Amino acid sequence: MTNNGDMTEIPIDTLAETENYTIWSAVEPDGEKTFHIELGPVTAHFFTEEWAEFLEMIREAIEDEEADSRDDVEVELDWGSLYFARDEWDEFVQLLAAL
Repeated sequence: MTNNGDMTEIPIDTLAETENYTIWSAVEPDGEKTFHIELGPVTAHFFTEEWAEFLEMIREAIEDEEADSRDDVEVELDWGSLYFARDEWDEFVQLLAAL
């Protein structure tokens, strides 16, 4: 994180990491904990309540997907959809298992 001189640098804590994906958290200057998931070139940012809801939705998708053997996986969220090829999905599931 770049320090622009007006604020101190916010320390981050890497929670889980694979070759292509990373989940990390930070405590913002106002004391609120945030969660961030880097999916290749895209980073999604969550407040604590949103993070809990996201994890619940993803875990449900993992359970639903186990009964489905398609080569690709789509997870629909309120703000968009995540599309994964089979190997990407397997890596994403591995990332979440490391939490």
